[in-house]
This record gives sequence, C-alpha cells and structure tokens, in this order.
Amino acid sequence: MLDKVFHLLTEEYKLVLATTQEDFQAVEAIRNDVIVNHYPEIEETKEYIFNQDDEQSYIYLLQHQATKRYIGSARIFFVNERTPTQEIPMQKDLHIKNIEHFTQDLPIAEISRFALVKNQVPHKDFSELRLRTYLSLLLMSATRISVFLNNYSKIFAIMELSLHRILKRQSVILEPIGDAIDFHGVRFPFVMKKEDFLFVGEKTKGTMGELTKYYLKELCKNPESFWQFIDNNPYLERSDIQLDRICQFFKEFGDDTSIEFLLEKNDLSTTV
Repeated sequence: MLDKVFHLLTEEYKLVLATTQEDFQAVEAIRNDVIVNHYPEIEETKEYIFNQDDEQSYIYLLQHQATKRYIGSARIFFVNERTPTQEIPMQKDLHIKNIEHFTQDLPIAEISRFALVKNQVPHKDFSELRLRTYLSLLLMSATRISVFLNNYSKIFAIMELSLHRILKRQSVILEPIGDAIDFHGVRFPFVMKKEDFLFVGEKTKGTMGELTKYYLKELCKNPESFWQFIDNNPYLERSDIQLDRICQFFKEFGDDTSIEFLLEKNDLSTTV
C-alpha cells in the first residue's frame, strides 16, 4: 500500500468500535444523514436509526482525527449459538431465498448499515471520489478485523456493484448467492467463506491485509474497552474471541506475523 494511503487510513482517519452512548449517538446521526434524510418518503427507513439488531452486532465508526468528526459506520451483525435471532438480516428482513445451506455452520455474520456521510472533509491529495473509495475500503476492513477476532465461518453482505468492484480489485472474494433486489437501489447478495479468507490472507498483504494487521496490533496495545464490550454483551463470551492468541503471535513474531497465519488455528508452541 502506498505510504500516503496508509497514513490516510491509520493516522488521518481511524476505525473505532462503538462502545459508549456517545458512540451510539454518532451512529444514529450518521444513519440519519445517509439513509433517512435521503429517503424521507419511506416509513421503514426510520427503523434504520437504531433497532434491536444493533444489540446483536459489532458497530464500527470511522472518525476524522483532526476534527474528531464521525463520518461513517458499518455494522457486523453476528449469529452464534447464544443469539436470540438465528437468521441474518438478509434472511429475516429481505427474504433472500435459498441461502439456508450457507447459514447452518455457526458463527456467521452479515455486514450491513454501511454508511458514509455525503459531506466529507476535503483532502488536498485525494479527489472526493478517491477519498470515498479509500474510506469505504477502511470500513470494509472492519469486517476482516471481526473475522480474525471471531473466527466466523462465513460473512454475508448485500451491496451495490460499484462497491463489489472496489473489493474485487483488492482480491476480496465474494460469491453471488441470489438475484438482485431493489433495496434503496439495486443491490446484490454475496457471501465470503472461511476458505476464501485464508486464500486472500497473503494476497491482500499490501492493502486490506496491512490495514487489518495494523488495527489488530493497535487493539493488542489497548484491549480494555474491547474486552469490556465483550463482557457487557450477553451473546458473547471471552472464549469466543481470538484476541489473546493473536496478540501472542504479534508479541512473538512482530511485523513478521503473517495475516494468513493468524487466520489458521495454529498453536504458538508448535511454531517456535
């Protein structure tokens, strides 16, 4: 990854896991800006502000560091053996058909409520379109971070083809699993399988892989608020989470730690 882009996505902007009431208020404001204000005639959009599904989710915010303004968010809705809702949103809300055979092997997750506010802070080095592309890439990196931490078997998403093209250029393998639907525009359902996470682990080393490694290392430096989020979530347990194992690999191997290696169920004692 170019140094300028990496600096943009790690120093000028930051991914933040929403854990406080102030964070969740920022999520509501972003969704209101992106969705409700754009579709005021559709009554159902009011449900997008915040609903029960958000309690069964990781929600990431994107913050502009100089202004401390939150300018984007994404939700990772998860299903495990303890969750009260056992269907992902594309099943229970959008009624995507014939995907049940993809959703049986838990835990799984779906990325949704992907939102970037319209009025971004202008950047001297990047056009508005280029900036939004990079910020979209950073928000999607939250999905990869969650995969490493939670060991999901599959990740699902419904997206516009333009976002799919961006991700495809980053060697993110998404398999189409159904017909297009009209959901605030034409969108397509996709799935990424665990074996595809492994396949692209090193192939994306220069792009999303480097971002993933950076944010995992940062989490290892200051994990307290993350663990508090896990402890406060009734559907998660520390035993679900791979963070201690990941941090131990970083401690042992430092920058030589392989992204692909972190995804595999390796025991540190067998590698040294």
